[in-house]
Amino acid sequence: MNLDRVSKLLVAATLLSSSITSASYAAGDGAAHPDFAKGLRRAIITTGAPPERLPIAQRMARWRVPGLSVAIVDGCRIVDARSFGVTRPDGPAVSPSTLFQAASVSKPIAALAALRLAQQGVLNLDADVAGQLRGWTIPASPLTQGHPVTLRGLLSHSAGLVPGGYGGYAHGQAVPTLIQTLAGSPPAQPKPVRVDYVPGSTWRYSGGGYQVAELLMTEATGRSFPDLVKELVLTPAGMADSRFDEVPEGSDVASGHDAAGKTIEGGWRIFPEHAAAGLWSTPSDLARFAITVMTAARGGTDPILGPAMTKEMLEAEVGPRSLGFVIGGEGKARQFGHEGANEGYNALLIAFPETCQAAALMANSDNAKPLLYEVERAIADAYGWPDPMASAAQVGAAFTPEILDRFAGEYRFVGIDVGPFRIVRNEKGGLTFDRGDGHTEPLLASPEGLFAPDSGVIIKAVEPNAARAETITYGRIGGRGPAEARRTPQQ
Repeated sequence: MNLDRVSKLLVAATLLSSSITSASYAAGDGAAHPDFAKGLRRAIITTGAPPERLPIAQRMARWRVPGLSVAIVDGCRIVDARSFGVTRPDGPAVSPSTLFQAASVSKPIAALAALRLAQQGVLNLDADVAGQLRGWTIPASPLTQGHPVTLRGLLSHSAGLVPGGYGGYAHGQAVPTLIQTLAGSPPAQPKPVRVDYVPGSTWRYSGGGYQVAELLMTEATGRSFPDLVKELVLTPAGMADSRFDEVPEGSDVASGHDAAGKTIEGGWRIFPEHAAAGLWSTPSDLARFAITVMTAARGGTDPILGPAMTKEMLEAEVGPRSLGFVIGGEGKARQFGHEGANEGYNALLIAFPETCQAAALMANSDNAKPLLYEVERAIADAYGWPDPMASAAQVGAAFTPEILDRFAGEYRFVGIDVGPFRIVRNEKGGLTFDRGDGHTEPLLASPEGLFAPDSGVIIKAVEPNAARAETITYGRIGGRGPAEARRTPQQ
């Protein structure tokens, strides 16, 4: 398929449908609510540059994102739910009820189901999981001596388990059982769950840990995970469009797309790893989930969790990780949320319980994460969030031959198993970041190195005065910290 033609179709469809295909929930009080769709902000602004606000259609075209759906909560109610773009290049427009893969935003829903079972006495947050599992057991390790794997650790990514994530399966490909996934046996991907560090000593993102929690829940109840979570969470939270089993044929589904704009074969990949990545949902349903948790946190009546267990869910256990969420901020800016990325999809959920404000965003593109952040910043501005989501500022500098020579080349991350990326010279006399999968982004120079205003990437040479950088650091605004990358040998 001609990717240039696909990209042009996506741009045309986005520009057309985003102007005519949007729907809103009216506020119960009949009040007008602010429009965020023309106020997007980049991750980084250049010091001294005039303020810039960008329309959502332009930014969707820039990121090659076919479809986007957004729901906004203000005052504990969904006040706006809009959709933009198309489900696929030749498909219908996205609607507020269009389903997207929620990816890792599945985890807090799974965690809430587990916590409800703990509240009922079916599960114990602090008991050794190894003695409770029947169909599979955690491989023996000296790392667990005196440090058992617990449900609390599984839900907070601190149980010592790997792997971090899963890649899904193509349509027509054999799909493994949960036991096969945990064991890493065919037809599962060869990524067995095992202990990699002392439980409770730190946290590392662990989709494998959530799969162990899924087994614990299903064995304790004798129920399938999709049916169990529907009863425990989806139905009482009013998430009528959401499901953990595969979507029926003919459903209103947004197909996933890679960074170059090509539709994922079959429309999407299948994720049998339900707790880690298997939820299909809409932003409005995710917003209802956030309202349920926020209402309980504020002392209101909640059909799922009582105040004590909700308080446990929203307290950081290790680092920023709570029992299902990422926690941050203080006072009115205290927040919980989660992000997700499956092949072809990105999702984001953020909530402020003190002010009862939230937003859920879902898109059908590998490229969509920076766009979701731009929309999030626009919503923060429009609704006066307690965290303003401020753009970072960088001092700009002119490109010089020395800067071009220092950074141009191919690099590979140290200790991260992804392909190489390139920093290449462009026709404007500057540099462009090329991720190698169809995503490219212009870079700007600063006195300290390079930065990408759109995605928030900051690149610095480890030896800043070297004529040619052999090792660079690659960081992102809001990320966990910079990673090192080294110039490849052929360079």
